[in-house]
Amino acid sequence: MKPKISLAGDLGSGKSTVSDLLIADLGAEYYSTGSIVRSIAEARGMTVTELNVYMETHPEIDHEIDDGLVALADVDKLLIIDSRMAWHFTKGTFKVYLSTDIETSALRIMNANRQGEHAATLEETVAQTRQRRESEKKRYKEQYGVDIKNLSNYSLVIDTTVATPREVADSIIAAFEEWKLNPDFECALISPERLNYPDGEVDNELVATLAMNLECGLGAPEVTVFERDGEFYLASGHETALAHAFNMDRYIPARLVPVPETKCEYVKMKNSL
Repeated sequence: MKPKISLAGDLGSGKSTVSDLLIADLGAEYYSTGSIVRSIAEARGMTVTELNVYMETHPEIDHEIDDGLVALADVDKLLIIDSRMAWHFTKGTFKVYLSTDIETSALRIMNANRQGEHAATLEETVAQTRQRRESEKKRYKEQYGVDIKNLSNYSLVIDTTVATPREVADSIIAAFEEWKLNPDFECALISPERLNYPDGEVDNELVATLAMNLECGLGAPEVTVFERDGEFYLASGHETALAHAFNMDRYIPARLVPVPETKCEYVKMKNSL
């Protein structure tokens, strides 16, 4: 059975654009919840609009959509599945979550200019986007008993705030190849600019040494991060994270850990080290 990639993510995180690149690079087929809806509509002799109206009083259609996702596990094709719930329903996928800073997400939604999806100002769109994120989280929790915002559900969490779609797609493909060799593979790729760092002293000599080691392909202490309310915070590996930033690496490879009980002061990385 050919492996599959399930793609979920924040609003405005670039799922459609990245999907197009993955399809072209991997020779994969695209499958989305939207395509399932269209096939159900066709089978019932309805337009998609007619089916959407019908679904308002027939929640069993949602279960039919879920059954469509379940069935994809038995399709012997390399698929890119763009769906909020494919990671849950389609067995054995490489589960990818695209994460984006809330303000960047709102800007992208405004620039896309899809009617009814944004407000008049950035501030209002940020508030609206945050509300939509919470609404989705609540709805899926109530309907399925799962937390789609719990990033531990995913094999790869990748930050798309600063990276280009090409860089995101290349990173997903590289991680996908690792996952095929090791199904337990888990990683978070966070942009240095996105990460909140502990407000404390740093061993600058160690940062320089680690930066040189990374340039030479040598190892460095592990970086761990946790996510809270859409923000990423450094838990350990401060100097390693700064070494990646010093080298102007697009991403800091990290391992996600639970939110610590103790609180610490954090700051965004300065533009220069």
